[in-house]
Order: sequence, then C-alpha cells, then structure tokens
Amino acid sequence: MNDPTGAKIARSAPEALQDKAELPWGRMALLAALAGVFIGFGSIAFLIVQADAAPITGSAQLLSGAAFSVGLVLVMVTGAELFTGNTMFALPAAVHRLTGQRLIGAWAVAWLGNLIGSVALAALFVAAGGLEGLEGEVGEAAARVARDKLEKGPAAALASGVLANILVCLAVWMAMSARSIPAKVLAIIGPVTIFVAAGFEHSVANMSLIPIGMLAGAGGSAAAIASNLLFSTIGNIAGGTLVSLALGFGHGQTSPDDDRDE
Repeated sequence: MNDPTGAKIARSAPEALQDKAELPWGRMALLAALAGVFIGFGSIAFLIVQADAAPITGSAQLLSGAAFSVGLVLVMVTGAELFTGNTMFALPAAVHRLTGQRLIGAWAVAWLGNLIGSVALAALFVAAGGLEGLEGEVGEAAARVARDKLEKGPAAALASGVLANILVCLAVWMAMSARSIPAKVLAIIGPVTIFVAAGFEHSVANMSLIPIGMLAGAGGSAAAIASNLLFSTIGNIAGGTLVSLALGFGHGQTSPDDDRDE
C-alpha cells in the first residue's frame, strides 16, 4: 500500500478482516488466549504506574495509558486475536464477505479466549507476588481500580465501552496498514493513551484488571463483575462497529466488488 491512508485503508480492510474472521477455530482460540495474556501485561504496566502516582493526576493518567498501550502493541505485532479489535468484523459482514453466523462465532471465540488468557495471567501475576510490588502499593492500586470499575452503573459502563472501543479500533485500523513495527507502535500509542487516561471501559482489559483487583481485596459481587463485562462488551461492539462501518462506507466500500481506485 503506497498511500496507507483514507480510502485505500478502507478498501483493504474488509478482506483483511474477513481473513482474520475465517481462521480455523482452534487457531483463533489459541491466538485469542494469547491476546488476553498480552493485554494483561498492559494491565500490569498500567497498575505499576498507578501505584507510583498517588495522588492521581492528569499527567499520571496519561503515563498510565502509554504504559498500557504495550499490551495492544504486543497484540498487533504478533497477530493475536483481540475481541475488541475484532468487533470491526462488522464491516466484512456488512459488505457480504462474512456470514452473520461466522461473525457471532468469531466474536464468541475471541471473547472467551481473551477471558481465559486474561484470568490465567492475573492468577500468575498474583502468585508471583506482583501485588507486593512497590511495598504493596501495586496491590492497593489494583484494588482501587477494580472498585472504581465495579461501582459504575450499566449506563456508564455501556457509554464508556463505546468510547473506549472507538479509540481502540482507530488504533487497530491505522496499525493494520502500517508497514513497519515503529509505524504500528506510533499508530497505537495515541488512541490507547487517551482511552486509558479517560478511564473508559475496555472489556478485555477488565478481564485482567478486575480479577487482579479482586485478589487484592477489592471486594465486589459476581453480579457486579458480570454487569461490568456485559455492558462494557456491548459498548465495545457498538464502538467497533461504528468505526468500521463509518470509515468503510464513508470511503465508498459498499460491496465486495467496490475496489475501485479513486
């Protein structure tokens, strides 16, 4: 892609997203579990900055977001399967490159794989003594972050999920077309820093942040956890669908055969 911007990205995106959605289920599940682990590493980096930032300031939030972006960098460079990015499968489905059944199946496999990898990473981090880092301040930060997330009502989690995945999918959309690793990194850092600094809800990040916080003593009920994951997931689907369809259709990608150069 000589000009990886605008309409050219939109024309290549449906095919690239279709290829990802049609991976064999076993490979997709494995890559999804790895993505959960990678985003979990971003969560750990985020918590380390949070632990050293009390009282929390705007600059500390921005630094926390930049630290978390390592997780999405790992996902994009290795080609792992992240549910929130894969919400953009709505675009190939909309232009009839992907069936609705395959779309839902791919989302379900990615979400469950991300959950397995995230929870495994959280358990290993706690077992390794991660909560005792920085004289126990990492554990305190983890508990505080989890409590803040679990205290959000359904409407706030939903709206926050939409905003989070608009930014995440903008990062993924730009990184998909980047021709080098440094270019991918630069495409990712800005949008991810904003969504994390603003405290928006990313369902996969929460799959590691909430378990770590719970193990750190945050408390919270199973219903509160389920509510957060449910409404942040719905919001993430809406945000990712909005980005992919708006950019795809905005640049004229309205059918499988619409690959004309402008």
